[in-house]
Parts: sequence; C-alpha cells; structure tokens
Amino acid sequence: MTSENEATARSALAAFSRGDLDACLATLAPDVEWHIAFRIPDLPPDVTVVHGHDSVRELWKAFRSAWDELTVEIEEVLHDADDVLVARARFHGRGAGSGIEIDRMMFYVLDLDEGLLTTIRPFDDLEEARRAAGLRE
Repeated sequence: MTSENEATARSALAAFSRGDLDACLATLAPDVEWHIAFRIPDLPPDVTVVHGHDSVRELWKAFRSAWDELTVEIEEVLHDADDVLVARARFHGRGAGSGIEIDRMMFYVLDLDEGLLTTIRPFDDLEEARRAAGLRE
C-alpha cells in the first residue's frame, strides 16, 4: 500500500515529468528547498539550491530549456518514516538541440511536512543519501 508521503512524491515527480508546473508546485511547501542534481547551463554556476515557488519556477524554465525530454520516476521507495522518504529514481532526458540522451539512476531524500515536500535532495550514492536522511548504515 502506498503511503501519503510516497503518493505526494510520486505525484510531484510525475507532474514535473509531464511538464505540469502548477501540479508540481501544489505538492511543494511554499518555502521548499530544492537541491540541483547537476549543472544546468541557464543557471549561474554557484546556484546549487533554490528556495520557494518563485525560484522553482526559474529552475523549471532552466530545466525545460536544457532538455527536450525529461522524466524522473521513482523505481523503489527504500525508506518511508517520520516524514522522510528515500527513493531510488530513474532520470531520463534528451538534451535540447544536442539530442544526447541521459539515463541515470539517482537517490532522492525527500522531506515532507503536513503532506507537502519541504526539501528535495538528489544523490548519486545510496549510502550518501542514507546518511543525509539520518539513517544508519
């Protein structure tokens, strides 16, 4: 059975993947903290985290200008307790203009409060994600 936390996370990523910003924002706390997984050409190089809906809108524009196709899908929930979700996800994208395809596994630590995502943190390594979530090895 899917928990409320998992349902929120899946809904957010599905909305992001289909390009529905308003539906995605509806799952995010107004002061959400979104950590960026990798360099995006349209953002200054020192921007690694954005805060709040307005900044997420700017991040959204940068993502959409860099990618013709972009999907993020949770493959497996690895931890779901105390409003912290750790999930293995598949990131798939096709670069705008270049057509270069990316298929990358990532681990997300998602913090929630009152049914909304408050923090989104991507990691390449499961153990790093587990540590960030405060979980024991």
